[in-house]
Amino acid sequence: METVSRVGPCEAEIKLLGIKDVRETKRQKIIERAAELLKEWDQKSLEPSEIEEQIETDIKLGEIISWGPEGLPAGPEVDSNPELIIVEGRADVLNLLRIGIKNSIAVQGTQVPKSVIDLAEKKSTVTAFLDGDRGGTIILNELLQLTKLDFIARAPEGYEVEELTRKQLIKALQNKKPSNSITEIEKVEEPKNELVKIDSYLEKTLKKLKIKNQAPIISKLREIQPGYSIGFNKNSEVQFNLPVGELFDNISKYKNTQFLIIDGILTKRLLSLAKDMKIKFIACKNKEEELFVPDQIIVYSF
Repeated sequence: METVSRVGPCEAEIKLLGIKDVRETKRQKIIERAAELLKEWDQKSLEPSEIEEQIETDIKLGEIISWGPEGLPAGPEVDSNPELIIVEGRADVLNLLRIGIKNSIAVQGTQVPKSVIDLAEKKSTVTAFLDGDRGGTIILNELLQLTKLDFIARAPEGYEVEELTRKQLIKALQNKKPSNSITEIEKVEEPKNELVKIDSYLEKTLKKLKIKNQAPIISKLREIQPGYSIGFNKNSEVQFNLPVGELFDNISKYKNTQFLIIDGILTKRLLSLAKDMKIKFIACKNKEEELFVPDQIIVYSF
């Protein structure tokens, strides 16, 4: 190229400043992109033990059924097995399924459903397996008053049933005590004030959602007007206060709603809308029969 002395009608002098291999630039871009993709893949990939646990969890999730008019989480053998284990929530049922226990049912709150009371009457042996905290004791006291219990098992103090390992679950169930061995002091350990009982269990439920400012939600639940609904954003700030009859038509306007209180009935139609809006928590007075609650929403009855 440097031998060229004329370009068109003009004299010219050409000096080559350097030679650049454009293929090298492309190679560098390929290397950088490959490193980026490998990094993302490495972050998302599971260890062999994690893969085994994920597969096991997915299998057990498929075994959970919705039982009774309230759609309570339960194991597939809750009806056929002559023995029954009563637990607090869906995660407890799942954890028991992981060790092959398929005859458990969750009460989903401090108010024990009548269907669970009736089911317990038909069983030869009924065991309450509850968390080792204040909320667990509240539910235990309710069960002792409302239904027959043969045995009581508790998670270690400060632990929840859903957190226990296989060994801890087996040990806790092996160490279950006859219900008649519970002393009077233990039976009256929890406060009798209904509002205190509700607040204690509600705090525990909100804690699972990692809600930092629980006070506004608890306060509004206690003082909500009959027939009204209140929505909150992620910071527990009130978004609306509407009559329940107007809720379905208007809730879509409040797209930041994440927590909802309803002094009324939670219907399938409203629950479906709440799922689409990614609402995480609903507190309600009652639920429509045969209501299936998706995993991503916690429903609390008060």
